[in-house]
Amino acid sequence: MRNLIKNKLLVFKRASILLVVLTAYSCGKKDEVVVAPEVAFGKWELTGNSGYFFRENRKNEKYVHINTDNTIDVLSEDPLGFKRVKSKIVTVSDDQITISGSGEGGVVIYNYTLAEDTLILENASGKTIELIRNNNIPEVSDWFEELTILSEGPAPWVEDVDIAYNGTHIVYGNGRESETIGLVNTDNFNLDGEITTTHNAFVVEVEKGDASDRSIFQGNDGRDTFYAYTENTNTFVFKSPELGAWIKGLASIDGENIWVSSGNEQQLYHYNYSNQEIVQTIDLDFKPQGLDYQGGFLYVSDGAKIHKCQTSPTLKPVKSYGIKNHRIYGIAYDGTNFWISAWVNGSYKLIKTDLTL
Repeated sequence: MRNLIKNKLLVFKRASILLVVLTAYSCGKKDEVVVAPEVAFGKWELTGNSGYFFRENRKNEKYVHINTDNTIDVLSEDPLGFKRVKSKIVTVSDDQITISGSGEGGVVIYNYTLAEDTLILENASGKTIELIRNNNIPEVSDWFEELTILSEGPAPWVEDVDIAYNGTHIVYGNGRESETIGLVNTDNFNLDGEITTTHNAFVVEVEKGDASDRSIFQGNDGRDTFYAYTENTNTFVFKSPELGAWIKGLASIDGENIWVSSGNEQQLYHYNYSNQEIVQTIDLDFKPQGLDYQGGFLYVSDGAKIHKCQTSPTLKPVKSYGIKNHRIYGIAYDGTNFWISAWVNGSYKLIKTDLTL
């Protein structure tokens, strides 16, 4: 009995010693835990004396989302109210942000310091960007509405062109890839017909109205004029005055007026061809692409998004739309839905969207 009690006491002492050792080890390990420094993920607002991320939006960048999925979204808004989003891949460490595909050498590395709610980035050339943390900035979804693709098919040829709708078919500009303008079937995307032309018509439009002699408008390569031909006989009607080089969009208002976009000049023109008068010229902060005019609104593509704009008393965007990772060059309305000509994943597509009037 005495030996049994002695053995139990020995076991208890050893257990107590082991508990003390484990507790001490645990406390020692707890003291060695290193808390990772706060990194730059979050929502930010650019300060008034900040630099910029992307050159094309340098005057208009407002908000930045640095996301934990390794993306960055830079939201900009120009003086006219056009909203744009630039999204890129980023890598974030505890002292550097690397932006891939920035257009400035492919990759830009920023060293950063983070003090409370102020984030300061500086690259190797000394350019600095200053941001203030603001969890109340707009979400990307507040900046533009994501469209749904209802159907899509391959473009008839490889060109970034504007498009139109003639009542039965999508009219597809020929650019330099074809000698004829295409008429695309909206059900199967087959090329059902063609319009002969002597122009490299990167932009096409159908005149509003049901007149038997209504016109098909055509641009010509990078020139600053466009042409009108009757739809039924392809007879020359008129040539516009000089506007801006690289006409990228045409949008018929009615049987006398048309909107025109110039990529080179970054301008929109309201042209009255009945009076041969340039009624209005509007300066933009971006290179406009395709246009359409429907329901009293002008739809303008900036190459990435579509902006629905009021035109009276002044031009003002009221809503923006887009499809992630799609470059949008042309816009057309089939009476129910809007179509776009787009570039995505290395190929050109003709796409029917869920956007309606």
